[in-house]
Amino acid sequence: MYSTLLLLALSAQGDAIACEQLVDNNPHASFLISVSVLVEATDDLPAFCQIQGTIKPNIGFEARFPQADWNGNFFQTGCGGFCGVLDADRERKSNAINYALRRGYASIITDGGHKSEHTGDGSWAKDNPVAERVYADEVVPLTFEAGHKLVELIYNDKPEYSYFSGCSNGGRMAAIAAQRYPSLFDGIVAGCSVLNLSMNGGVYGAWVLQANADGKGESILTHTFNSKLPMLEANALTQCDAVDGNDDGIISAPFSCAVNLDAIPSCKEANTDSCLTDIEKRVVNDLYQGPVNGAGEAIFYGVPPGSERYWGLWFLGTEEYPGAGTLLADGYGKYLAFVDDRDDYSAMEFNFDTDIALFASQGELFNALDPDLSAFKKAGGKLIMWHGMADPLVLPQQSQDYLESVQTLMGAKDTHSFYRLFMAPGLGHCWDLPAATPDQMDLLGALERWVEQDIAPDGIAVTQFADDGAIVRRGVLRPFPQVAEYSDVLNPQ
Repeated sequence: MYSTLLLLALSAQGDAIACEQLVDNNPHASFLISVSVLVEATDDLPAFCQIQGTIKPNIGFEARFPQADWNGNFFQTGCGGFCGVLDADRERKSNAINYALRRGYASIITDGGHKSEHTGDGSWAKDNPVAERVYADEVVPLTFEAGHKLVELIYNDKPEYSYFSGCSNGGRMAAIAAQRYPSLFDGIVAGCSVLNLSMNGGVYGAWVLQANADGKGESILTHTFNSKLPMLEANALTQCDAVDGNDDGIISAPFSCAVNLDAIPSCKEANTDSCLTDIEKRVVNDLYQGPVNGAGEAIFYGVPPGSERYWGLWFLGTEEYPGAGTLLADGYGKYLAFVDDRDDYSAMEFNFDTDIALFASQGELFNALDPDLSAFKKAGGKLIMWHGMADPLVLPQQSQDYLESVQTLMGAKDTHSFYRLFMAPGLGHCWDLPAATPDQMDLLGALERWVEQDIAPDGIAVTQFADDGAIVRRGVLRPFPQVAEYSDVLNPQ
């Protein structure tokens, strides 16, 4: 613990309250502080004030405020899946705060307004419309208000700039912030955003489950299929790499390539890694195709070519635990899709002709599809949206469709002045697994320069590292519809 001198240093400005005194000096009825301690610096993190508590009505939070060298700004992040987990030590840049803390930000993370064992669990929403509304959007302004009050308590000052960054459902929350609460944040990063939650979670999720089920409802592709994914990835690369005009080992135009499985040998037994059974081919083709109605008309997207390496994590799972993505369909349908929850709902029985309309009402609550960002633009906000083009969980075309809807309403030039989308070839869902392409990028830095220096991001540098830290190749993501550029490609095959 810190000495009395250090405690006094924290409270030196006016009526600022020292970190360890926050529990006993919590004058705000909107949140309750249960823990406030100073955490000593480590080789990895600076010294910070760790604040834990609850924001009304039931939002668990942790704030981490630097003990010294606060940069004067506020950082808020989202939570993934159905939330419910407070993971302040998460080290990836999606739905995490440590990387912002290292930059000097007063940072805050929440559990989305409820508690669950894992982010694939939607049972918290059963007969709980209050929690649903908090998860849908109210967590954003409630956390913002509490976070700003904590900044005033600790530093006796207000943030100069406020930023939000989230991925997956956190990306949906980021888009919600721009659409419904346009005056809160100066800058927003929205990654792999599940903008159309009702379609992506409810309809596409049901399609994945049904496509992978045999006549008895058992999964056809299981964790044992993981060994065949490299073969499928190589097949997609062979067919789709050069579609963009560059034979560089990177699929940069996945949505212009229809993968076929003709080159993969057929076999009768599924225990061979170099071939596919007829039923395995049927499942894989259905995944690429995506949901269709009874007339064979597409109603949503399919998994993009190049996403095969990520299927194991999201769909196949392990012997002990199902793929996280397979939990979302029933979770959404049972607990979030209807005003009156339906315990008897099963994604395996979803009808792709008649049931989509049943999701419309709650979709208005959860979806982040409003193209009118005029209030956000007027407030001076800046939005960087990005999406991995090999994301098999939150399908990336919805980010492109959303940008185009904003451009249709507000004009391409005006939209480009405050909102840019970067499509990242080869990247999966929120850095879930390392990509075979450059995937490390500083999105927050790009946003800071845009907000604070008016330097618009005409390119986002991306880097691929080897296990030993050596740079394998570099690239630059360009604002959509421009395409990424790569250099220093070493042994692309």
